[in-house]
Amino acid sequence: MTIFKAAIITILLGICLVTSTWAQDKLSFDATLPITLDADSSEFDIRKGKLTFTGLRISQGTLGIKADKAEASKLDFEDSVWVFSENVVIDNAGTLIYCDRAEINFKEHRLIDAVVTGNPARFLHPATEYIKQKEGRANEMEYDLVSGIISMAGDAWLSDGSNEISGARISYDISRDYVIANGEDGQVSMKINPPESSQEPVRKQEPPQADP
Repeated sequence: MTIFKAAIITILLGICLVTSTWAQDKLSFDATLPITLDADSSEFDIRKGKLTFTGLRISQGTLGIKADKAEASKLDFEDSVWVFSENVVIDNAGTLIYCDRAEINFKEHRLIDAVVTGNPARFLHPATEYIKQKEGRANEMEYDLVSGIISMAGDAWLSDGSNEISGARISYDISRDYVIANGEDGQVSMKINPPESSQEPVRKQEPPQADP
């Protein structure tokens, strides 16, 4: 897909291309903050070297993760991969992801990225004074918390509440409020709704009466 086409999609969705300082602030979090872990129960398989949790809740500042089940090779957030499953919710300062399974990469005591799947997986980015609320869904998503980009693949769909776009792949850059979409064989579908003020029916004007 060309840059020109991507720019058209951005304009049609009514998305501002100017970098939002607010969004950048929302994406940042302090890796020096402690990570809190709570679980209903936990088990450690010594032979397999695997930790298993049920009813797990992890939080670090404005970041939160919860799931019915979780597995990890070690109780360490310095360099580890955790797998969460069943009713997974990731909350990064109000940006929410709902999925069936999430494979989350931690490095240097912070969440780096998450690959999530669902039927479908969904995300919600709240509205602000400057941008509209964004809602998206796809069979698979990759949420890169460093760049602030959510990449969706497989029946991807994105909406700002008024307009919709769908394709095989859609990437949403939260910090820039920018969208790039790619479809199968270049096909991308869009639904552009007129503003509410323009949806009133046009009244038929009667022809002027001739003077007697």
